[in-house]
Amino acid sequence: MRMTKPILITPPAAEPVTLAEAKAHLRLEIDADDGLVAALIAAARSAVENETRRVLMAQTWRTAFSDWPEAGVALPVVPVLSVEAVRWLDDDGAATVLDEEDWLFDPGEERVRLLAAEPDAASFEIDFIAGYGETGGAAPAPLRQAILMLLAHWYEHRSAAISGALEVVPTGVRALIAPYRRMALA
Repeated sequence: MRMTKPILITPPAAEPVTLAEAKAHLRLEIDADDGLVAALIAAARSAVENETRRVLMAQTWRTAFSDWPEAGVALPVVPVLSVEAVRWLDDDGAATVLDEEDWLFDPGEERVRLLAAEPDAASFEIDFIAGYGETGGAAPAPLRQAILMLLAHWYEHRSAAISGALEVVPTGVRALIAPYRRMALA
């Protein structure tokens, strides 16, 4: 099976940490830095997502692949909330949506299995929603705390160099995200 890089269809509508939560964490009472703080929230979320290989907020993704393996398709972006559509495409690129009775989503394995006979298809597509939920409170508290710690560090240290050394993450962030880290297969 050859799978293409997943495509983000709909980005998250919100961040896992609100501007008010971030400002309270920073003990910031002025509004002058709101734009900066909002940018740091998004950057910290992205850093946590990259380190854990998980997305935090609900967002719609599409994955495409050449043939359907017997064991099913492991979805490449996790955690998966739901599968929205499974389609097969013919040689001309015309898509046919499979009925929900023709496939099964296994949330424990984050895998989609085909129940009906595999159609004669040139390729397949699956649209799915990944993330912990629509609101910030759905994301695990340790990951939200890691975001707050990163944004506070970056707010206080606005350059990458500190005493001639590159400061990557503050102490404790890796410990907070370690239990959520998804290992990559080589």
